[in-house]
Amino acid sequence: MSSKLNVLRLVSMIVIASLAMTACLPQKVRVGGIVKGVAYADLNGNGTIEAGEGPLDGVTVSLSDCGPIVTQTTGADGAFNFANLPEGTCHVSVSKPSWNFSGSVPTLGYPIPVASNPDLPTAFSIFLVPLPGHEPTAVPTAAPAATPTLEFTPAPTQVPPTDTPSTPMVSPIDKDVNCHFGPSLAYASVGFLKVGQTVPILGTNSDHSWWQIQNLQDVKGNFCWLSGAVVRTGGNISGVPIAKIPAPFVTGVSVNTAAVVHGTCGGPNATSFDGAITVNGPTTVKFHWEIYDSSNNLLNSTSPEALDFTTFGTKHINPGAYSRDCGSYLTKLVVTSPNALTGQASWKIVSP
Repeated sequence: MSSKLNVLRLVSMIVIASLAMTACLPQKVRVGGIVKGVAYADLNGNGTIEAGEGPLDGVTVSLSDCGPIVTQTTGADGAFNFANLPEGTCHVSVSKPSWNFSGSVPTLGYPIPVASNPDLPTAFSIFLVPLPGHEPTAVPTAAPAATPTLEFTPAPTQVPPTDTPSTPMVSPIDKDVNCHFGPSLAYASVGFLKVGQTVPILGTNSDHSWWQIQNLQDVKGNFCWLSGAVVRTGGNISGVPIAKIPAPFVTGVSVNTAAVVHGTCGGPNATSFDGAITVNGPTTVKFHWEIYDSSNNLLNSTSPEALDFTTFGTKHINPGAYSRDCGSYLTKLVVTSPNALTGQASWKIVSP
């Protein structure tokens, strides 16, 4: 019995020692993070880029706290790009003789804390203001004036290093512009880009007449499209990939009917319905109608129908009159394609 206890104690000690050694092993750190952006001349120091202000060259950009300290000096496009970084939180600082840091978009503090994530590159803009008496006589004009925003796009599997990065950017020409669900005016407007804003270009269509960007008004980070006729581009757009055109879908279904129909109990009483289907682009919608009683028993279901949309918008459907005896009922307009969505309305038939 004593020998068995000794064996058990020995096994326990080995297991504990093995677990302790495993806990002490260094964890593998993922690499491949990208931190990039553009340094701008903020001539009046108000923390935003306005007409007459543009990218700033000769800015030393330093990145620390995620691996060794690395630096880059901006060229005429004001761009910097740190690639193949270990995962974690980095800090970015800037310096240029006779210039001071004046802000960033988004506003993050200073030194600027930025995430290095191999799955999601981070892009932002940095503003510098000239010291009094050191204002430049010529204003940089290498790119349109703008206020770029944070970029959320899937990271490429491999990012080759470059000494002269030139991120493709887009901004409105002279007024706010709508950002559409797809690359055509037949798609609904789902966001907008204001004058003075510049954002990275993420994709284009086959004839390069529309530009895909991140939808700034969408908290989920979905994309939208800008018409090339109302925007201007900067940076190297030759390598912008052809983006997949999104498939339009139904965004709303509703049914309207009288809540109370006065009729004669024991006889058929007609009720009419108005259905509405809304889509965000050209598509074909398949749908049918269903009628239920107060116990949720299906009383009637129509044959499937198709409704063609050549552009975004709403179409109304009237299935005709439906007759029932006194009681409470529920009507459903059921969309089955291109996506499933249902609108419904309840009503009752009563004797006067």
